Amino acid sequence: MLKLEVLNTAFKGKQFRVKAGLKIGSGPDCQIRAQADGMQEVHVRFYDDGPRHMVEIASDKAHLFVNGKDVMRGEIRHNDQITVGPLKLKVIDDAKVSQSALRLDQLMADFEAHSGDEVYDFAKEDLFYLSTKDPQLRQTVSFVIPSKDKFIDQSQVFLARLVKQSGMDESKIDAFMTCAKELILNAHRHGHKYDESKKIVLRYRDLGDKLSLSIEDQGAGFDHGAVIDAMKKKDAAQAARERYQAGGFGGLGFKMITNMADTLAYNDSGNTVTYTVNKKEPE
Repeated sequence: MLKLEVLNTAFKGKQFRVKAGLKIGSGPDCQIRAQADGMQEVHVRFYDDGPRHMVEIASDKAHLFVNGKDVMRGEIRHNDQITVGPLKLKVIDDAKVSQSALRLDQLMADFEAHSGDEVYDFAKEDLFYLSTKDPQLRQTVSFVIPSKDKFIDQSQVFLARLVKQSGMDESKIDAFMTCAKELILNAHRHGHKYDESKKIVLRYRDLGDKLSLSIEDQGAGFDHGAVIDAMKKKDAAQAARERYQAGGFGGLGFKMITNMADTLAYNDSGNTVTYTVNKKEPE
């Protein structure tokens, strides 16, 4: 089932089922209505072309943008972005999000189960020493670091020590630590714009057959869904160049992370990411 999720206005978050005959416009016959200059009484309408879900303009004065392109009609797919007048909408295919949503639920359930854990101040407390004295800290530990190169480097050394003590395969250690490095640096570079007054919270979990790390920054977040979708549709090098020019998330690093992590999930705003890597290579 396809749905449209409103991304802006007072109806942000509201979802509408996509079905033949659905109309967007300013008139009373439209299921989704908005008032704005240039908004036609019936601006766009949706219809089915066999198995394909389609959208088209319903007036020669109307404009419809799908993924930033001004079109008269086109097929809509999961994660497409649609702009109709003042409305920005995202296409969601329930069949494609069910598995990732389940993974997110599992990750967030673990995150919430430990959300009350003590968060250590890495700059003031010697976690290297504490983790040798308290075995529990090798299984579950949360700590905050200043968004500075020195502490980012030291935190990775600490995480690498925990990972090597976990019984993880060497090749999987490389995958876990590569993801950690890329995502922590992205929090510093893109989330904080190199603002060293901000902090990054890291939550490490040994879940038995896999390891999990959550990275939370104090930035405004980003549209992670659009980045993932663009990466899938484009060559990674091209995506990296475009994101770099826009001052955003690098496509090459992001593609590497999605290839190495077994699960990857962001919160709604995009300023917290949680990933897992299985300890063992599949047999």
